[in-house]
Amino acid sequence: MFKRVDPTKEPLLRSIVFLSIPMMLEMAAQNLFNLVDTYFVSRISYLAIGALVSSSIIMMVLYSISIGISTACGIFVSYFWGAKKFSRAYFFYSNTFSFIVALSIILIAIFYAFLSRIISLVGLEGMVYSYAYQYLSIAVLGLGFNFLFSLNNSSLRSISMPSLALTVMVLANSLNAALDPLFIFYLKMGIKGAALSTVVSIFIGLIFQYYLLFSKGFYIAFRIRLRVIKKIIKKGVYASLHLFFRIISMLVLIKIIGSISQIAISGYSVVIRVYQVLLFLVFGLANASFVVVGQNFGAKNIERIKKAPWYAITFALVFVGILNVVLYLNGDFLLSLFVKDSTVFAICKDVLFFYFISYPFVIASTIASRSSMALHDTKRPSMVNLFNLWFFLIPLAYVLSRFYSVHGIWMAIAISNFTAFVANTILLKLNIKRAIYEISKS
Repeated sequence: MFKRVDPTKEPLLRSIVFLSIPMMLEMAAQNLFNLVDTYFVSRISYLAIGALVSSSIIMMVLYSISIGISTACGIFVSYFWGAKKFSRAYFFYSNTFSFIVALSIILIAIFYAFLSRIISLVGLEGMVYSYAYQYLSIAVLGLGFNFLFSLNNSSLRSISMPSLALTVMVLANSLNAALDPLFIFYLKMGIKGAALSTVVSIFIGLIFQYYLLFSKGFYIAFRIRLRVIKKIIKKGVYASLHLFFRIISMLVLIKIIGSISQIAISGYSVVIRVYQVLLFLVFGLANASFVVVGQNFGAKNIERIKKAPWYAITFALVFVGILNVVLYLNGDFLLSLFVKDSTVFAICKDVLFFYFISYPFVIASTIASRSSMALHDTKRPSMVNLFNLWFFLIPLAYVLSRFYSVHGIWMAIAISNFTAFVANTILLKLNIKRAIYEISKS
């Protein structure tokens, strides 16, 4: 589908563009999972939308663990691939697979045991609570499949084969789009049907992933080397915490919003879903930068390490920035696809404005953070995320909400996007200097 790229040899901008195109399309296809579910679930009830998004955020708390592990595995796979040590890349993947299988079984058992309490902690009530419980009772069954799906796509991207990851994502998304109306309406499963269609789609996509990975030399040995797992955990724990802090902060924000208005949860949720169209494009570009920086770090190409992240940020600001303007100008139409209630629509418009003005900072911050991780620093980006979200965003959102109601929360989100941008770009510069020093000393 796309030409295979060697980021250690080909021009940097070309590498970033050619790697980012399938990665952005993959992320866009992943977003379609969410939008398709949102569209069909919105036909059940507007309260079901809030339950769906809140449930998805709860699931992302668990997914953050697998994403951290997948990121850690991707760090080593891209590094060894750039250094042309392919057997080491396969070895790290095999160990990570075994570790994820064991971990997912434990997490599923714990999640089921505390499901009711977890939903209550988020602040959901009434029918929103009921819908969330129904959705999560099915979605958790696919937790292990999602963990492995994330690992496999991360590995495909790390060996410069994002087109294969895209192919699988398109397949899974097509299945999800077909199964959603079947399960939700024809089989009368309601919101449970949305969860089941996703589980089935991911499982089938997983089968194709293994076919592709095995054809590239990857294998599963079903044995764990503790020294490898320690390295994965050391890098992965901070990558997991990076996402975990963000997800938990979103749940706290939902709780703050819900204390003012349960309807506002639905308005906030709809904008999150709409903006995920851009967010996943940013993730695609950030992943492209991750691969280019990581492979050049393994190949010890100092000049490419210096330039690659800034090329990615500049390209993203132009490309995604234009789409940000287009999305905002067509906001009424997009929001009307998911919202019919006039009160919820007005809240959506308010949230949309603050996302629009602060999104360039989200773009640069996300790519800078991901590039730092490619240089084997997962700890400090995680700490930046922690302090910006928990010691700045949450307190600011609470204080401003006392004066400006939910409008103050949207203001706080925009301000925190700027502070994250400042911190992550400074950190990236420090990591580039540190990486150059390590290469010069080796």
